[in-house]
Amino acid sequence: MINVETAFVDVPRDFKVSCELVGTAVPDFLQLIINHFSYAHIHVHDTSEFDMATKAFLEADRSLGEKEIKRAKHLSTEQQERFLKLIRQVLKTTVNRNYSFPARRNKVKVLADKLLQIYAKGLAVKRIIYYDEETKITLNNEFLLMSLIYHRTPTDLLNAVMKRVSYAEFAARYDLKQEEHNPAMSFFIRVMDGYGDIQDRVYLNSRPFKEFFLWDLQEFRTRYFFYRNLEDRIYLYRERLEEISQQIQQPYFDHD
Repeated sequence: MINVETAFVDVPRDFKVSCELVGTAVPDFLQLIINHFSYAHIHVHDTSEFDMATKAFLEADRSLGEKEIKRAKHLSTEQQERFLKLIRQVLKTTVNRNYSFPARRNKVKVLADKLLQIYAKGLAVKRIIYYDEETKITLNNEFLLMSLIYHRTPTDLLNAVMKRVSYAEFAARYDLKQEEHNPAMSFFIRVMDGYGDIQDRVYLNSRPFKEFFLWDLQEFRTRYFFYRNLEDRIYLYRERLEEISQQIQQPYFDHD
């Protein structure tokens, strides 16, 4: 029996501060990005949040390095043949331009459910992980299927994705015009712009958010203009964002 879940959620400080500053709870963000993983987008590309989330997890898989690929010996010959037939259907559906991207996602989702039913037989697959003692994160079928086929634990993938979300690095790269391809951060920016409706609206309308984060952020480029090295700029932005986070978290600030 294989237990998919073996590790724990390890939240990097940069990621935690980034979420706090834009009014998003860490487990809410993790749940949202998992919900947007789409097996169809492993093979196709568009500009949707589904594509960003899927590509973020694919990048996370690559960042984790080499892994030992083992044959699915728990499957019978008949099950393996059925599995391969469904995989071919997935590939055929994802490249079929007669369907819109939403239609492809929905059709592949149905196929992924069938694939998981076959692949997970005989395996101890957990459908939830715990962010803390009380907070659960639910793993959908498409995400579970990726974890099994790619031989990664869900938490390994989540931990790798979180390492790619840093508002300090994003702002430093943007201000120095050294942007990089980062689908995890792209998804985060969409959330910051209101996608998913998981931000704390009371906090976003509060004085601390506007005066300590938004106003200060506008001065970053001019205040640190003479620091042209990327690592120096990231360090300075990180330190200042940490200070802002601490200021906002002070209990004497009223978030009304």
